[in-house]
Amino acid sequence: MDQREILQKFLDEAQNKKMSKEKVANEFLKLKKQSTKFKADKTYPTAVAQKPMNIKKNRYKDILPYDHSRVELSLITSDEDSSYINANFIKGVYAPKAYIATQGPLPTTLLDFWRMIWEYSVLVNTDLLLLLYSVVLRVKV
Repeated sequence: MDQREILQKFLDEAQNKKMSKEKVANEFLKLKKQSTKFKADKTYPTAVAQKPMNIKKNRYKDILPYDHSRVELSLITSDEDSSYINANFIKGVYAPKAYIATQGPLPTTLLDFWRMIWEYSVLVNTDLLLLLYSVVLRVKV
């Protein structure tokens, strides 16, 4: 089965609610294990995201963009950190940079988020701008 068929099957199952909560949880666990393995093996480095000047732009310390596929913003100042946003391109069926995955912007990165939308010509009325987030963030006191 090629990538397109796998994705279509997953979407069909999800839309028809044939996918149980357990199956979704198992898929998530597989992704989490794979991500942990990539971090441990340093298969996909995240050096740019770990630079001291960029750390403050990451919502979560354990979810970082891979260097090889990260979205780079044009430099608007002499500061190197003005080109960084926590976002990666995602390969699609028909294009190597079909989608952009990013974290919900922080108050300090909101302008970077909209700059990315502008610079990469994401047309909200024709492309899908999707924001997934947890309604309640766990806050440690």
